[in-house]
Amino acid sequence: MKSKILLFVLPILLCACGVSTDVVEINSENRQYFSGKYHEFGMDKKVINIFFKKSDKFSKVSSTAPALRLPLDQSFLKIAKDVPKVRYKYGSFKFTENPEGACNDLKIKDIDLSKTAVVIQGDLCGTGFTMSLTIEQANTLEMKVSLTDTTYNRISLVMVSEAEEQIFGMGEQFSHVNMRGHRVPMWVEEQGVGRGDQPLTGLANGQMSGGNQFTTYAPVPFYISTFKKSFQLHNTTRSVFDFQYADFIEVEAWDNELSATIRQMDDPLDLLEDFTAETGRLPMLPKWAYGNILGIQGGKEVVVSQLDKLKKANVPVSAIWIQDWCGKRETELGSQLQWNWQADESLYPNFKIFCLKMRQRGIRVLGYNNPFLMPEGELYKTASEQGFFVKNQAGEPYPIKMPGATVHMLDLTNPAAFEWMKDIIKEHMINQGLAGWMADYAEGLPWDAVLHSGISAQEYHNQYPVDWARLNREAINETGNEGFIAFFSRSSYINGNQHSTFYWTGDQTTYWQQNDGLPSVVPALLSSGISGMAINHADIGGFMSFIRMNGRIKIVRSEELLKRWIELCAFTPVFRSHEGILPDDNIQVYDDEMQAYYARFAKIHERLRPYLEEQVEMATVKGYPVIRHLYLHFPNDKNTYNLQQQYLLGKDVLVAPVTKKGARDVEVYIPPGEWRHLLTGEIFSGGLKYKVDAPLGTPAVFVEMNSKWKGLYIE
Repeated sequence: MKSKILLFVLPILLCACGVSTDVVEINSENRQYFSGKYHEFGMDKKVINIFFKKSDKFSKVSSTAPALRLPLDQSFLKIAKDVPKVRYKYGSFKFTENPEGACNDLKIKDIDLSKTAVVIQGDLCGTGFTMSLTIEQANTLEMKVSLTDTTYNRISLVMVSEAEEQIFGMGEQFSHVNMRGHRVPMWVEEQGVGRGDQPLTGLANGQMSGGNQFTTYAPVPFYISTFKKSFQLHNTTRSVFDFQYADFIEVEAWDNELSATIRQMDDPLDLLEDFTAETGRLPMLPKWAYGNILGIQGGKEVVVSQLDKLKKANVPVSAIWIQDWCGKRETELGSQLQWNWQADESLYPNFKIFCLKMRQRGIRVLGYNNPFLMPEGELYKTASEQGFFVKNQAGEPYPIKMPGATVHMLDLTNPAAFEWMKDIIKEHMINQGLAGWMADYAEGLPWDAVLHSGISAQEYHNQYPVDWARLNREAINETGNEGFIAFFSRSSYINGNQHSTFYWTGDQTTYWQQNDGLPSVVPALLSSGISGMAINHADIGGFMSFIRMNGRIKIVRSEELLKRWIELCAFTPVFRSHEGILPDDNIQVYDDEMQAYYARFAKIHERLRPYLEEQVEMATVKGYPVIRHLYLHFPNDKNTYNLQQQYLLGKDVLVAPVTKKGARDVEVYIPPGEWRHLLTGEIFSGGLKYKVDAPLGTPAVFVEMNSKWKGLYIE
């Protein structure tokens, strides 16, 4: 069956269910009509093209490529119904799908064009659909797809692509930076332990927490394309972006409607600026955040003793992060915290005085919190009595199993619970003298939880970490501490930047493997930056370690690994160490054999303060990430597309950390320009790959010779 399209501003009937279609060309009369609008509309034998009209209004676009291309040789919309089976443990999710009624039988019945919109209506598998494409501001196309039959809960959009189109973003991704060739789910959860690295992933999967190459704490349904456009999905439900095929991209929302924004601009930094103008930008960091933040715990006597020792070794310290301020517990995985958000007076007697004395030494004290409570203590009792926890299907507080404990999660859709937790932060953290904290977790809302607001957990799950950040930020603002107190988030989603103050990359394992060790840090920093998470950093040394008593597996830090991690983190916006989950079994930055090395790079990071402050200001004002993929500044240089173990710190400093065990050199692509090695002074010409010597203590770091920072030098 074939159908002809008579392209007038009249109703059009079109079958687009995989059969060939003859198309009558747009005649001059209609072309003139369309060219007088803010958009242009065109068809050829296989594609509906939506263009922005070239004018001063769209001056950021020089390309004549369409902003959106919808295929006609296959359906550009698909729908289905599904009730997936969901397994959940330790913040990890496993979905078993069984879609019913999957269908892509699409017929277009009407295309209506106005000055600023295209509205396509038709029939999709027996239900009506409407796709509206609206221009509300320059360079921006707002899309909404809705169905008459709202019992469908899967809707997919298919867009025409080409093999040359490369994809960056999608939140914090630890295994890949260029998403082309991959299928990427958008669901906030634990990143996993191993994430495909063996044998660790297999062992972790015994506890259902191994993860894979696309499990992440901070998915963001946004990407930038090398075809000079971006795509932003607004749905908060689970979604899947499929970039596996050369000729199309498919976006599946687990919903009965789909809402998105498409932007078209020549400069990817402009795309990022527009995106973050809508979704939020992070604030300036407090002054203490640019110094050396020492991760340490064990109680007042241990902390003071270690600080005194480091001071004698000339190690600069601007803040101490004592995550055990609230108490400790031993679990099968190692030393973990009491989730009871008030100071443990046995570990830190007179905690408020302790924080005050640290401040008098020029050192800020940082703590820890998360949205769970353990079933003990007065805080838990109050929350339980007031009904502040998320509930299960039986209407009881939902028991959530974590290593070594069963805990309960605060229902942030309950205004009373939200305000109560905010008051705890004000009273037990801010008023006690904490200058900041790690705002952990927030990815663990169960799929089948029942919420106070009545909203489904499936719709709210990805929003939970955004509200957790909002709660923490409001506590800071309402106490008049904006700019002085900051917290770092692990989990996030789109719009998280409106509330977070900065991020960290979570719980990498203390080894060299690709998907969950030191090499995974750089992709995480790059992808999160392109996704709007402009200020991010990693735990120096990693977090997860393992010791099996039968000797089968032992994963702890080596001295070489810790030194390479120190080198990398010295050239990120925040320099913060972590003792790890097994502090006594891992080498530490404050150990005698590490002190001089640690001190040197802490001082290097401090020396970069003026440059870092400038880059953080750019993050705050424009949304530019402090750590940038080279593509952002060299979008026409195809050599940059698949780089994922080097980065730009701001615009003018190039960093290529060593992330391979035993390596004493590193391959670096030097972008156009002249670049000077910061430690050796050697000059490198751009546009070429080099193998650069990088022995321990001499990381491959370069400054652009034509920048205002060309005089930057580090001994």
